[in-house]
Amino acid sequence: MMKTNMRYCRGGILALLCSLLCTCGRAPENEKRPAEVGADPRPNVILIIDDQHRYDALGKVNPQVLTPTLDSLAASGIHFTQAVCQAPMCVPSRNSVMFGLYPSQTGVFRNSDGVPDTALPGKTMAQYFSDAGYETAGFGKTHWGKHRTGTRGFETRYSSEIPEDGGITMAMADSAAKARYDAEIGPMGPGEENNIGYLGFTSALPEEDHRDGWINQQALRYLREREDDRPLFFYLSYMKPHAGHNPPAGYEDLYHTDSIRYAVQPPWDLDYSPHASGVNRRELYEGFWKTATPEQWRLMTMRYYANVTWIDDMLGRVLSEMKRGGLLDNAIVVYTSDHGEMLGERYYRFNKYCLYDASVRVPLIVTGSAVANGVGTEDARPVDLVDVLPTLLQAAGITPDAALPGVNLLAPAAREGSFSALHEREGEAAFMWRTAEEKLILVLRRKDQARAYGPEDIITGEFYDLAADPREWNDLYGRAGVAQQQQKFTQAILEKLSGM
Repeated sequence: MMKTNMRYCRGGILALLCSLLCTCGRAPENEKRPAEVGADPRPNVILIIDDQHRYDALGKVNPQVLTPTLDSLAASGIHFTQAVCQAPMCVPSRNSVMFGLYPSQTGVFRNSDGVPDTALPGKTMAQYFSDAGYETAGFGKTHWGKHRTGTRGFETRYSSEIPEDGGITMAMADSAAKARYDAEIGPMGPGEENNIGYLGFTSALPEEDHRDGWINQQALRYLREREDDRPLFFYLSYMKPHAGHNPPAGYEDLYHTDSIRYAVQPPWDLDYSPHASGVNRRELYEGFWKTATPEQWRLMTMRYYANVTWIDDMLGRVLSEMKRGGLLDNAIVVYTSDHGEMLGERYYRFNKYCLYDASVRVPLIVTGSAVANGVGTEDARPVDLVDVLPTLLQAAGITPDAALPGVNLLAPAAREGSFSALHEREGEAAFMWRTAEEKLILVLRRKDQARAYGPEDIITGEFYDLAADPREWNDLYGRAGVAQQQQKFTQAILEKLSGM
């Protein structure tokens, strides 16, 4: 499956990655640095997020994807296999992660939303750690929304695209490189998500001219030069594997395009998505991909995977530098993504903006010395990304200022199902309740307050037996055979909303 590629080896030969990351924070005693007398015993806290990464685009889940760094992280910690985001789009999802709140609590429902610094719904993750005496450093995308913001708790702040007062952007630091990248992606359209963006091409630019490559450079430089004795909260956020599919040269060479499996289409003549019809650039994508050749489908899918592998490679370099500096000796490391990617599944549906599994499920790995039990395991409990903040705070011994809806993932399972929301259609809101076996999506008349929703607001819904129908092609909503479960899940959604 994999071809020899020296560029990938530059970021970490597979054997080196395994020796580095399978111990992530658990190096043999003779490799550990001696603890200094009076040193702060709290762990370094490391959060890595990428963008639009499908839950199954991991080598340990799908062998045709090459992710040795992430596979090694999973081998050294806990892989939560049923995690979902709280809204399948960047801005509301990232606000949920950083505040530890659901969209109905942050007030951020869509990519066009956001809250100003003067009206924050709570403390940000970085502010919690800053207030607790941590050094805080953030690299890459946060995407707070439409308002210009400050760094919101980060002392050191480098962003790839959106400026924050007190931070440094790629355009500020290297405007020529940013201009070269913008010129290359120009034909890919807004968000790099038109059909050229998805089909993609091999980038003609060096890695450092890419936004993620530039961010990785800044993170590595910071780690090499850092001299602070405080425990560290380190946030690293990549913009890929989100389209456009223009990985730097070398990563596509790791794949045999002819063997790539791509989306299987349902036997439909029209799109069926009651909660999300008309919100996903249907005409743009459907018109092109219905007549695309198998070679185009394979290239599109392969280049998405090549972006995944590139991010995995860069992350390996960062973790290697952390290892060298001793930061992993006492650490908790969390890796996840803000949402998934449909990648043409379910009748030519691309990107996100729906509550189907390929969009709403995300990879989630928790590892490091703070993980005492379950190393190298898969955990299939229901998980919401709002659980990330309380997990990290608990590991650092920090008490939140106000009650958070999330739970500590290093404690026994505490959820019966996962919850997500979509607010893309005018006058409607869609809410999901999901277990590993079944899923209900309810479409309700939109209300200003989550607590105001009731059974009388239900317009329609979708119900899927995920065990028997993982592609979500067979909607069972209203069928007698699922009536009891449908009512149970309906009650769970309404109770969840009533508590917000």
